[in-house]
Amino acid sequence: MNLHKTTSFSLLFVAVCVFSSVIAIHAEPLPQFTIMTEDWEPYNFSKDDNTKGISTDILVLMLERLGSTQGRKDIKILPWARAYKTIQEIPNTILFTTTRTAERENLFKWVGPIFELEFNLYALKSKNIKINSFEDVRKYKIGTLRGDVVEDLLVKNAGMQLSDFDQVGTNIQNTKKLSIGRIDLAAQTKDTTINTCKEAGLNPDDFEPVFVLDKKSMYYAFHKETSDAVIAAFQKAFDDLVKEGKVSEIFRGYGK
Repeated sequence: MNLHKTTSFSLLFVAVCVFSSVIAIHAEPLPQFTIMTEDWEPYNFSKDDNTKGISTDILVLMLERLGSTQGRKDIKILPWARAYKTIQEIPNTILFTTTRTAERENLFKWVGPIFELEFNLYALKSKNIKINSFEDVRKYKIGTLRGDVVEDLLVKNAGMQLSDFDQVGTNIQNTKKLSIGRIDLAAQTKDTTINTCKEAGLNPDDFEPVFVLDKKSMYYAFHKETSDAVIAAFQKAFDDLVKEGKVSEIFRGYGK
């Protein structure tokens, strides 16, 4: 066979395969997902009987791009521990905004990253707590959100156990406990501290970050049995929104 013809045929075959793969990604019907998040302003929260927030608004646009019949009305706000258990056990589930870590890598499939976040240990300024290492952390009573990534960080880096923590179901409980001295430190983010202070009628200036636990990227987590084609379709929709400036526009709309 002529070399030129062989090469042309090979290129045509590759092109057809690539095109077919793209068609397959978009042709596969999306499942009806159970979509879960937690109350964490400004990324995901409830206001005026609607689920709003940066991550929420991005996901709604992704669903629209993919022709899904689902939208904002289908997003449920649940306690984090309950939602985290559900996505591990039940197919066709999505959980956001979820920290991607090495420990969680194979538990889910991922779309993102949405943004990077710094996790800290917060203390009352009046306590004048100084922490220089994970070894120092073990001296204090630490409040954590049950099932949150900060527990994994402390177990891994400070050699602590889950039983060492003062676990709660909501972030506002941690902030309140910290304000009255029931715990020494609260493992959370700057946004969490500011928003829970506002909700509890506390002054965020009374608190300070005393130790950085880690910086991690935040994603949409999908049940691990979700097809690769569906994940690829969501990732493309997300990437397109980034390229078009829609994601940056949403962040700016929430003052970020």
